[in-house]
Amino acid sequence: MVITTYLYSLSAHIRMAIFSVSLQTALHLLVITNATLIKKGWDTCHFGSVECECQKVPDNLLKVDCSRRQLVKIPSFYSNVTWIDLSNNHIDNISVGFPKIVGYIDLSGNRIHHLDRKPFRGLYNLKSLNLEKNGINTSLMYKGLFADLHSLTKLNLKGNIQDQFKRTIIKDDVFSELISLQSLKIDGPTNVTFGKGFASLSRLQKLDLSGITGNCSFKRISQNMFLHMPRLIYVDVSACDILDIEEGAFGKLQYLEHLDVSHNKQLGFASLPNITHNLNNTSIKSLRGNEMNCLSGIGTKILKRHFENLKHTNISEIYFEKNRLEQLEPGALRLLPNTIDIISFGENKLTQGRYMIDFFFFRNIRVLNISVQLRPPPYPESIFETCTEKTDNFDSALKELHTPKECVKEYQASLNSFIYKSWWHGKIIGTIIVPKTLEVIYANISRFYGIAPEFGINATGLREIYVQDNFFYSWNGPIYGVENIEIADVSNNYCSYISKSIMKYAIGLRILKASKNNIGKSLATDAEGEIFENTVSLEFLDLSYNNIFYLSASMFKNMQKLRTLNLQNNQLSSWRVKVDHMKNMKYINLKQNKLTAFDKKSRVSFGNLFQLTNLTIDLSENQLLCSCDSKEFLEWITRHRKHFINFEYYECSSSSSHKFNFSDPDVSAMLLRKSCKSYQTIYIVSSIAAAFLSSIIIGITLVKNKWKIRYVVYKFKQRFRKHKGYFTNFQSGTPCYEYDAMISYSPKELSFVLTDVIPRLENEAGFKLYVKDRDEPVGTPFGETIMEAIQNSRRVVCLVTKSYLKSKLQDYELNMSRMEAIEDRGNLNFVHLILFPDVCNVSISIQTLDLVRQECFTEYPEEQCALDDFWERLRSIISKEFL
Repeated sequence: MVITTYLYSLSAHIRMAIFSVSLQTALHLLVITNATLIKKGWDTCHFGSVECECQKVPDNLLKVDCSRRQLVKIPSFYSNVTWIDLSNNHIDNISVGFPKIVGYIDLSGNRIHHLDRKPFRGLYNLKSLNLEKNGINTSLMYKGLFADLHSLTKLNLKGNIQDQFKRTIIKDDVFSELISLQSLKIDGPTNVTFGKGFASLSRLQKLDLSGITGNCSFKRISQNMFLHMPRLIYVDVSACDILDIEEGAFGKLQYLEHLDVSHNKQLGFASLPNITHNLNNTSIKSLRGNEMNCLSGIGTKILKRHFENLKHTNISEIYFEKNRLEQLEPGALRLLPNTIDIISFGENKLTQGRYMIDFFFFRNIRVLNISVQLRPPPYPESIFETCTEKTDNFDSALKELHTPKECVKEYQASLNSFIYKSWWHGKIIGTIIVPKTLEVIYANISRFYGIAPEFGINATGLREIYVQDNFFYSWNGPIYGVENIEIADVSNNYCSYISKSIMKYAIGLRILKASKNNIGKSLATDAEGEIFENTVSLEFLDLSYNNIFYLSASMFKNMQKLRTLNLQNNQLSSWRVKVDHMKNMKYINLKQNKLTAFDKKSRVSFGNLFQLTNLTIDLSENQLLCSCDSKEFLEWITRHRKHFINFEYYECSSSSSHKFNFSDPDVSAMLLRKSCKSYQTIYIVSSIAAAFLSSIIIGITLVKNKWKIRYVVYKFKQRFRKHKGYFTNFQSGTPCYEYDAMISYSPKELSFVLTDVIPRLENEAGFKLYVKDRDEPVGTPFGETIMEAIQNSRRVVCLVTKSYLKSKLQDYELNMSRMEAIEDRGNLNFVHLILFPDVCNVSISIQTLDLVRQECFTEYPEEQCALDDFWERLRSIISKEFL
């Protein structure tokens, strides 16, 4: 269990789908931004009747963009045009010649089916030609078509095969004329061949046949498929529906560095020995085998034989994502060379096993990704696909069922090397060894479940760790050896407890994301700010959506470098946190809390920061109090409104006695001052009169202590009555009770008591409950009935709803129970509150708040799936003895 917990704490995954989408979005925005910047230097220009965009470049040359103009013919361009974009038009032939100096032509997305009359005659300077998505039949290409393209380095012919069942030929004698070609992107027709003519392309380094960006339908890669292209560095045969790859097909490419066989779902891992055969004779750096298994089926497994051919290579990156991968044979990863820099097994269905130890024995690994596990395959493709992947033979599979004794010994030794006892700050602690070069661990959405115990990490190079969207429900710690980690994301882990020592050694942490947990109770008990005491380098802290209702003044006492603090969507009703020392603070998000105002001390602190920094605060969707009591706060926030986001949309709470229009705050502040001035006069007169009325003071004192007085009076009367239902066992000294629990509830919750409470606690758990509508004796005075029920019960359980808080009867029951807990039982745990969801936005009494702060409450869950855990916890509370 300890080993598993350690492994789960460190075997990191990333939410790959979200990461990919985010990366794509970022790149898309970057492209848009660049395009916008470029367009700033472009002007409208005309070529005959055709209007385009032009940009001047050095030597009085022009770049021309005529894309998406619905053109049917190519315009006549000026002789000084060197760059032409005619993509996404309706051009069906190349009838007009291009300028002789042109170096770039993009004709993609048009309707060109034939390349007649040598359309590229005289284009000796052309370097890049894009004919993608036109419907050009390569079988009809003729010798001499590319004869003048002496300088062409990039040619794109992807997406031109219209009918994959129609025979298409790649004529090598046509392409042999492109003597400077370095990159060829072309469709892969059935029975594709690259003949002897390609041998003259001595500079060809990149071959893209991918069916993702074009059409690819060949089923087999023979040993000699790339025989005449020996200088290839990059080969992409992804999504070609390949069924078989002959042994050593890629092993003859001496300069090969990047190989992509992804999305050929019927290859299976059983094809890896053939794919990797003789790769030690190449310069292989990156191997991509994503989705080379069918979408649905039982989990797959990588065996040692699958990686055997890679151990003598210098490969640095391996990607096997979306393969239903569930296990790896122990030792398989150990066959990979020490040059491995990135390993990605994202979006599989990995389960824990001995193979996980192997991840931590790479000497140079920088990024480890085993994220987004057990994501279901896409619907309905997975149901209707006809796919049968290649599998290993039965003998090999049978061999995996038996583990020799020497292997067991080997892995015991590995385990001892992986987890060992080490001396940390005066203590011997279990420590996990992580490769020194490992910089990033992605571990989100990976089904990890458990606690973060006290342990050590020997990971001097680790800088980033992402474990969001898992089930690390308790952060105990401390964790040793994390001084160099700069970024940590532990969001959405269902955590309900965080210890004060968990981040004791996180002195280098700059960014911490811990949103969408439930650590409010733990933070409320941290009066001295011990949890974040040592996070002195923190610049970004996200604690949003954590049910935080209280933060001490010292909570962030050592965060001088903090720039962004996110506390959105919590339960804060007051602000006590000291911020004077946060000279770098730029943004505090307090949106969607229960704040009514800032006290004078906080206003002074924020005012000082406003003078030093451009601090902005978001108080949107709070319960701001608009009254004479908060006049100074409203005047202060009006003066500093430029520092408050969406200030004009702020609103007064429903309990406010005055109106305040935040869209016209100056006028509202003036009207509030006038209104409060008249109230102030009345208040002064009333105060003078009250000074002479001592009876009022006595009355106030009585009201303040009314519950204690009522309790003392009842106890005094009780001395003269026979005590019923409660006695002491003088032999054991243990009190005995008639009822296990008294249920205090509003009449509106009677149906809940009958249908849920009684069946769950009496029928199933066997407790004896006092339910007033059922057990209240007839003819007994109201107060005596309640007090006898309280004293005859082991516990009092209050079902606190909105209607409960408004009821005087329930207020009496709750407060008399509280006095019994304080005066007689000596422990507030005698009373336990069940807080229902509808009390979140309702003000509660000081007595009730006192019980909440003492953690004498449980929240009734809104989700059906959490009900069983709730009732089990309540049974445990009722039956538990307290001191």
